[in-house]
Amino acid sequence: MRPNSVIRGDGEADLWALGILPTLAAGLLAGLLGLYWDISWHIDKGRDTFFTPPHDFIYTAMAVVLTVSLSGLWRDRRDTPYHLPAGAYRLHAGILIVAAGAALVLVFAPLDDLWHRLFGPDVTLWGPMHLVGILGMTLGCFGGVVCARLERALVREPRRRRLLGDLTLYFAVLLVGWTVVVVAEFEFMVPQYPTVWHPVLLAGLPVFGLVLASRLVPRRWAATLVALGFTGFRVAVAGWLIAASHADLAGASRPAIPLLIPAGLAVDLLAARQIKGWGAGLAAGGATLGSNLVLIDASAPAFGGIRLFWTAAAFLRALVPGLMLSALMGAAGAAVADSLGGGAPRKAGTRAC
Repeated sequence: MRPNSVIRGDGEADLWALGILPTLAAGLLAGLLGLYWDISWHIDKGRDTFFTPPHDFIYTAMAVVLTVSLSGLWRDRRDTPYHLPAGAYRLHAGILIVAAGAALVLVFAPLDDLWHRLFGPDVTLWGPMHLVGILGMTLGCFGGVVCARLERALVREPRRRRLLGDLTLYFAVLLVGWTVVVVAEFEFMVPQYPTVWHPVLLAGLPVFGLVLASRLVPRRWAATLVALGFTGFRVAVAGWLIAASHADLAGASRPAIPLLIPAGLAVDLLAARQIKGWGAGLAAGGATLGSNLVLIDASAPAFGGIRLFWTAAAFLRALVPGLMLSALMGAAGAAVADSLGGGAPRKAGTRAC
């Protein structure tokens, strides 16, 4: 056993007691909340300096995540099948992914500021530096899923296994949250690209996290729970933006909330039939497109008389590529789950301990 390994008395790892996993969970949640705050701030207040409250919030959260991740890599170097050999050390694969994601965000933060100084404020979320930051955050949340999953595989005590299973569910909610961030400029009704991209990306991107959760999380209806958690988070974000705007701490703009619960249900129902990942992804994408076709306009807040709307032409153009992307993301989610020991999907009426 390595001198710096943290092992419980019964021989099981205890990264939770170290405070690593709960701190990563809080930091990644703060980063996602901070980004929506930042988008609202930029829309209504502009960008007069790099050190705005949302920026400070996001980068402080990521600095904490990176610091705790590096501490975890140093303090937890067990020699297990899930730790990567690095000379005389062993690195936890999940924590390493989280650290890489947080580092990516922090490295590109000053580059984003330089970009704005050279080329002016971005009019789109899809600017190069923004996309790198979103990639880093998404990578961090995926690392959280991997971290919780691998820790659960190293633990034998039933209560601790249930706790880590629930933590896997939590990180999957954040992972879906970050994949949906990509369409935020459509949700805030300030799109700079054709509307057709909104249904295509909304149908496909969340499928990865939903299928991944359905195969990794030891709970029945796991994908549906992820979709419900995502919805609850987005409602909380809207509430925070409304409250903060009254205190002049945020802009008045707030995003429409997409409906992903039917997609989660589709994934779980097909899991009971042992359907392959691409099939579950195809069904989930179809459910998202169908359920949001009407509701996306009805639920969107209006600013200046402008509402989010999918025209018939845009929807028909998005249908085939959206379903293709959904199937691809479903297959990817299933493949990653299999590589993490998720195996075949569980029946919806069963629950692992």
